[in-house]
Amino acid sequence: MGSFMSPEGLQALSDQRGPLIYAILFGLFLFQTGFLIGPVVPGNPIILAAGVVANPIAGSLDLGMLILVVSLGVFVGNLINYGQGRAAGPAFARNPKWAVEIDRAQTWFEARGRAAVLLATFVPFIRAFVPFVAGMGRMNLRWYVASSLVGAFAWISTWALLGYYLGNVPFVRNNLNTIVMLIVVTVGTVAIIKSIQYRRSIRPQTLD
Repeated sequence: MGSFMSPEGLQALSDQRGPLIYAILFGLFLFQTGFLIGPVVPGNPIILAAGVVANPIAGSLDLGMLILVVSLGVFVGNLINYGQGRAAGPAFARNPKWAVEIDRAQTWFEARGRAAVLLATFVPFIRAFVPFVAGMGRMNLRWYVASSLVGAFAWISTWALLGYYLGNVPFVRNNLNTIVMLIVVTVGTVAIIKSIQYRRSIRPQTLD
């Protein structure tokens, strides 16, 4: 996987595979978002490196094609993950404890789910978890598709454009992994805070 996380390695793969590199990236990001074990694929470093290679100064990828193909990979993965959650929901619902949690998730996703699905694409690990829970909670499919599509293109466009415009700045290129880690940690911290707020929002309220 290391070859995909550096501009030099990704350019070498692009030279070897030609246009097939887009299909490979599509598959990687479909897997990254389509399954609960998907986070083994480091999405942010790969798309940042791909953005660097999409700059004519650094490589041969086409920026528009990169954003389109990878965003569609993310979106299709989200749909697969949602479908798995929806299919697994009835089995979990047979357990009384899980039935209560699923009911709460359904209520929450009806109220706030669109923003959660959109923003979850930016957060490692969370982006593979939220679609599954949205499916279990039977979030409205139309809302889910719209939010997921916007989130996929927003996430991929943001990171690809960062790589495209900043990847050839010497400081950025020499500290690419550190910058990615700082961004991931920052976003992850926000996600943890939001998760705590979510748990509090669905906790049953007791009367004094």
